[in-house]
Amino acid sequence: MKKQGQAIRRMGYLKDQEGIMNRYMRESSSWKMHLDRTREFITGSFQESKAETVAVLGSGWLLDVPLEALLLRFKQIYLVDIHHPIQIRKKTESLTQVQLIEEDLTGGAIKQIWQLFRESRTFNLGRKLAEQISLKAPLEQIQLDALISVNLLNQLDILLCDYMRRKGPFQQEALEPFRASIQNFHLEWISRFPGCLVTDILEEVVDKNGTVSSKALLYTHLPKGVRRDRWWWDFDTQGTYHSGSRTRMEVQAIEWS
Repeated sequence: MKKQGQAIRRMGYLKDQEGIMNRYMRESSSWKMHLDRTREFITGSFQESKAETVAVLGSGWLLDVPLEALLLRFKQIYLVDIHHPIQIRKKTESLTQVQLIEEDLTGGAIKQIWQLFRESRTFNLGRKLAEQISLKAPLEQIQLDALISVNLLNQLDILLCDYMRRKGPFQQEALEPFRASIQNFHLEWISRFPGCLVTDILEEVVDKNGTVSSKALLYTHLPKGVRRDRWWWDFDTQGTYHSGSRTRMEVQAIEWS
């Protein structure tokens, strides 16, 4: 557990979680529509399902999680993330329907990447990297009826790739097979259960001269589902994410049975 804690600190997971709240404090009015739409989509899911237990993947600060609605809908709720802030622990400690679980939702890639780059003297692994990582379905210790993946899919590979780029001469193209393997694994796993997903799919940046650039955030294909929605999220209006530029994300939401 101590080694896991060291890995998530050194690889930036705790700092990133703090950064989300700090950005929310600066951008709360700009984020409101996105958070409202996310909660509304989740609340509207599972209307025809008999599921009694649900896991919320990437629960974080619960900014985008309609916890009150889920408490009315499900008998047991598992909030799952790599780390739960103390504020969330306190908020949920009296809720008997809620259990917090700290889990690596990449399928074990965090520990493997951490060990690989601590033990290897050479870091030019290139496209063979995806073949060296063995992924295992999370949450096998609990009985689940449904899953909710909340603004998580495109985040699963980001901190891992950022860490690897700090350690070795990786180019974007060399990391794409690894990114695809992480995202594909997540979709294959969660699609075994009734569920819903909300994820960023595209990042659009407008610089101070008005020049627009964009990049895809997914390296896989989303399921068709039985219910869908999409919208734009004003992620950064103050130019702190990309210096001096405004950033927004295209978001897609999908429910499947």
